[in-house]
Amino acid sequence: MTDPAYFERMYARSDDPWGFDDHFYERRKRELTVAALPRARFVSALELGSSTGALTEQLLARVDRIHCVELHPRGVEIARRRLVADSDRVRFEVADLITWTPGETYDLVVASEVLYYLDAEPLARALGWIRDQHLAGATVVAVDWRHPVDEHRWSGDEIHRRLTEVLSTASGGYRDTDVTIEIFEPAGVESVAVRDGLAPSATDGPSGE
Repeated sequence: MTDPAYFERMYARSDDPWGFDDHFYERRKRELTVAALPRARFVSALELGSSTGALTEQLLARVDRIHCVELHPRGVEIARRRLVADSDRVRFEVADLITWTPGETYDLVVASEVLYYLDAEPLARALGWIRDQHLAGATVVAVDWRHPVDEHRWSGDEIHRRLTEVLSTASGGYRDTDVTIEIFEPAGVESVAVRDGLAPSATDGPSGE
């Protein structure tokens, strides 16, 4: 795990230590992430490494309830202030992903720029229960920075390679020089257009009947 002192320094520096609210890149990344969600509405989401709640705020437009798991109490404090109007829809938990495991199932799991802070064993453990959530029906969304960062244990591309190993090929997403956003839907789920009646199902005959 990245040295906890790194996060202490970041939160001591600012209430927006990674510039989530200041940078166009960050705002655009969140908009792309929410736009890529393959369902109009989710009932319950798990957000890993929710930090100051910037992404949480936008996810609430598409999710009824969100369980936010964040390592640093300061991040949770800032997020609570940001999301005070939606406090009945957001549950915060201060926890370390090295040892944490979910005690319930969700229909959406969001891991945005968090998994590459984990060492090999905790990463394998987290990927194991993410796979279990996925097999139980959860859509998994992974978002990762693609440039080198000293504090990261893995590159963003390596994280997505490992996710593909345990979840199979992503069903959608977005990638450019800076960021990878991938959506992993449960097996057998048809495309958004098919579910909306705009395209024929793979199980339909040639005429769509």
